[in-house]
Order: sequence, then structure tokens, then C-alpha cells
Amino acid sequence: MLKLQNVTRKIGNFSLIDISLDAGKGDYVIILGPTGCGKTMLLETIAGIGRVDAGTISIAGRDVSAVPPEKRDIGFVYQRSMLFPHHTVEGNIRWGMRLRRLPADEQQRRIDKLAGILGIGPLLGRDVRNLSGGESQKVALARALAIEPPILLLDEPLAPLDPPAREAMRGEILKIHRELAATILHVTHDQVTARVLGRKVGVMERGRIRQFGTAGDVFERPNSEFVARFIGIENVYSGLARTSAEGSEITAGGIRLKSSSTLSGGVGLCISPEMIQLAPGKQLANVLDGSVREVADRGSVFRVSIDVNGVPFTAHVSRCEYEQNRFGIGATVRFGFDADKVHSFKLDGA
Repeated sequence: MLKLQNVTRKIGNFSLIDISLDAGKGDYVIILGPTGCGKTMLLETIAGIGRVDAGTISIAGRDVSAVPPEKRDIGFVYQRSMLFPHHTVEGNIRWGMRLRRLPADEQQRRIDKLAGILGIGPLLGRDVRNLSGGESQKVALARALAIEPPILLLDEPLAPLDPPAREAMRGEILKIHRELAATILHVTHDQVTARVLGRKVGVMERGRIRQFGTAGDVFERPNSEFVARFIGIENVYSGLARTSAEGSEITAGGIRLKSSSTLSGGVGLCISPEMIQLAPGKQLANVLDGSVREVADRGSVFRVSIDVNGVPFTAHVSRCEYEQNRFGIGATVRFGFDADKVHSFKLDGA
């Protein structure tokens, strides 16, 4: 449905560099990256707001790299809803359909359908200036979807919302995706949104896509220290890997860890905090003893920092697990993780 091949575009001192990605029909693609990495510029380039300097953008097999934005049939929702203040909610939703001269009965059919999906039927006659943030974003989504675009671009639409509204809006977007089978490309810096919504995920840094693949590949097998740290993995180290008939072993900071990785030589490695078990009740490939340095209540989990001979480890444990194994600062704890939870990657420049 959407394919970018080696897209490069420069504005001032910033460039998108050699961007390649693909989204099939009905895919939900998340582009994850820090502020200023080029996420909005990427969406605007796909939408046709500015020409590419090199590479191609294709929609449904058609090269649209030189096609003006109004002829690409792309829906676009920005971080701020940008509703037309002189129109009602219904007038905003109807706007794109009027430009396309759709019959009035077809316009109404689409309005009624989207209002039902998004739960905004009671708002249709309202002045948009009196809407809440969540209501405004729902109307902006309905306006973008009313033209039934083959591609919907979302530019951090959840960022202005408070946590309860953000959670509710994630549910609305999932409902839209399921019911309309829309192809969605959504940029954000929020890892939770990426994990909840993304079928495919790309991680972006300074105008480049550092990794692109299925959500499972990216979150479970990051390909660099940058990606690992950005997706929230705190246990990131460099080490020396050796493979033998008995398996793979990585030495990092004087600690030897068994791994299922097949890389050898100098490597980066990471262990997700969620994969670390405190007081492991079963035999694990890696079992270590360390001293608790910090315990932080993070709501649904406790973040436990443990020092093992100068090497820091972080574990995320459930409230129930913490209550069963209460320990204070300075306590000695045993923890473990299996070999397949030790993921390694080539070091940058190696």
C-alpha cells in the first residue's frame, strides 16, 4: 500500500536520509523517535508537503513522488487537531467530502458511520471551540477518515491528552483500525503507544530509520544501543562474545552471561528489565547475586536497581512479587534470566 525507497529530503540544516519502509494494506506502522528526529517532516514528505530530493514514494504501486498533496488522497491528523473554528463538528467532518463533490446522501452515510464508531454523534451540532482535547482529536480523526483515504497519517495525536484521555483514545484508534481496515502510519515518541498500537515499528534518529520491522523484532531484538535504550531497555552493555559447542557466552564487566546469540567478538548486549526474575524459583541459565541500590514505585511495577560487582542491573517486578520478597536498600538479592533473554547486536561502526 505505502512504500518508501531510499527517500532523501533536505530542509535547511536537517535532512531525511535514505528512508526506506513499507506498510501493507491494513498495516498499523509506528515510527518511534525522540523530538527533533524528523518524524513530522517524514509524514509531510509522504503527504506531498515538499518534494523529495531523491528516492521514491509509492501508494498502491503508483509512484506519487511528484504528485501534489491534494491528489494523493492521504488523510492527515496533526498533534493539534486544527479544526476549522467557523464550522460545527459536522461541518468539519463534511469539509473534505464537499471538496470532492460527493453526493449529500453519501456524505451523510459516512458522517453517521464515523460518528457511531467514534461515539461523537451527540457532538455533531456543537461549536468546535467548546470541545475537550479528546473530543477535538476524535473530530479531527473523523474529518481525515471521511474521505476514505488509502493512507492515514497521524502526527502524535495523543500527545496533548492527559493519561486517561490518551488511554481512551488509543482504544478509539484501535477500533477504527479494526472496523475500517485502514492503513495507518503513526509517529510518536511514546513507547507505550508504540507497543499497544504498532504492528510494524521503525525507530528514527537524526533523520534516519535505525531499525524497521515487526513490533516483536524491534522490541525484543533491538539492533543497536540507541534503539535498545530508546525503547526503554536499561540493561545495555558492551562485551566479548565467544561461541562453542556448549553455546554462547558473553563477558561484560567481568560478569559471564550465557546467551542464545550466535554473534562473536565485540558485541553490544541488552536484557529487558521485565525479563529479570527476582528469587528465581526455577533453574535459569544466568543466576546472579547483587546488592539493592534503589527501589522505586512506578505504579504497576517496582523498578529495582541492583549492583553486581560494579555492574548495574535493573529489574521491573510486579507489586505482588515485590510484596512477597520485600527488601530494603543494601539487601543482597538473587536474580536470574534465561539465555534467550540476553540479546546481542553488533556495535556501531563494527
